[in-house]
Amino acid sequence: MNRTIALCLTMSMLLSCQYARHTQEPPQAFSRQPDFRALGIDSARMDRIDALLQDYVDKGILPHALTFVAKNAQVLHNKAFGWKDVEKRIPLGEDDIFRMYSQTKAITTVALMTLFEQGKFQLDDPVSAYIPEMTDRVWVEASAPGDLRTRAAASPVLIRHVLSHTSGITGPRPVPGMPGVEYETLEAYVKDLVKHPLAYDPGSGWNYHPSSDVWAYLVEYFSGKPLRDYVREAVLEPLGIRDMDYYYPAETAERFVTMYREKDGQTEPVEMWSGRYPFDNNQSYASGGTGLNGTIEGYARFCQMIANGGVFNHRRILGRRTLEIMAKDQVSHPGGGEAAFRFGLGFQIYPGESPSWETLEGSSPMVSPGALSWGGMANTDYLIDPSEGLIILLYTNRVPDTKVWEKFLNTVYQILE
Repeated sequence: MNRTIALCLTMSMLLSCQYARHTQEPPQAFSRQPDFRALGIDSARMDRIDALLQDYVDKGILPHALTFVAKNAQVLHNKAFGWKDVEKRIPLGEDDIFRMYSQTKAITTVALMTLFEQGKFQLDDPVSAYIPEMTDRVWVEASAPGDLRTRAAASPVLIRHVLSHTSGITGPRPVPGMPGVEYETLEAYVKDLVKHPLAYDPGSGWNYHPSSDVWAYLVEYFSGKPLRDYVREAVLEPLGIRDMDYYYPAETAERFVTMYREKDGQTEPVEMWSGRYPFDNNQSYASGGTGLNGTIEGYARFCQMIANGGVFNHRRILGRRTLEIMAKDQVSHPGGGEAAFRFGLGFQIYPGESPSWETLEGSSPMVSPGALSWGGMANTDYLIDPSEGLIILLYTNRVPDTKVWEKFLNTVYQILE
């Protein structure tokens, strides 16, 4: 009898713990007063983060760097290093605006997935059901220059393929001397983009970026609103994200960090923008793959929403099950890049143990399997590690890559007790 009672009590406790895990509300705002001991953080080791980034600035490798690290929404490290404008000696501030380039992709992916949750489409719907111009042809490897043969695709391009960069969409083959076309609308661009033959059968490879504007147009198609408006209404405003946008009033220009590039071993200012000029008079065109600018704290709010299972700022953006789908690998193996490379719907996925994953370019062996990550061309990077309750962001606007991100991740993870 006693054994039966003990077993019942044990089962009751397990069920209670499981229920609590699924019903306890995750943190809904950032705290600037972290409890290091409760979080299991060795705060004495945090100066290694500062030493790494200050060294990169002092040596002139980075003009500036800005961090945002939080565990369970308690901010551990949010610090600016270096100069917003090196030549004018203007220090970098925590609220400065950065060009985010491909960090746009996760935001617009989430926007489309909110429409998935509304029953507007299925991930395995063919794109041609909504964009009739979508090709069903694939380029055949040319045996001679100018040989442009095609064949029927083995299967149609699905929305799942578009979101995971496995669609094969590449657009027209470049013609030397032919000027590029600037389209007035996203719809016009996408309908021209998708009519060209694919690089490979859908789902059999991985090619980055072109399909991002296809899912962006699908946001417009299903919502009936311009991409910029829907992203603001469905994602940015509910999360309390300020100052993240494609376009800005002219007076906002002074809040942007100066963009730098390396040339002949030195860094110099360069005129480069994420998408179209953000102070343009024509502010109607928005892209799915690039174009957003913003503060590091704004993107940290987005990351915390993902880490929380879809909710932050007391607003649910996505359901937990939807995020679980997005965090599943969609890349064909082999044939989809490196054997250790994993990519879901909107994010790179850190793989589990395998012979090669610790040497995967852009990765750190300190990161938990299943963590989600990506970044922008000008080296704004983020990582979401739900198993550790961590979000980690490092921002700079400098090209090309300096590989500081991987070292930075190591200095963050070494503070965990």
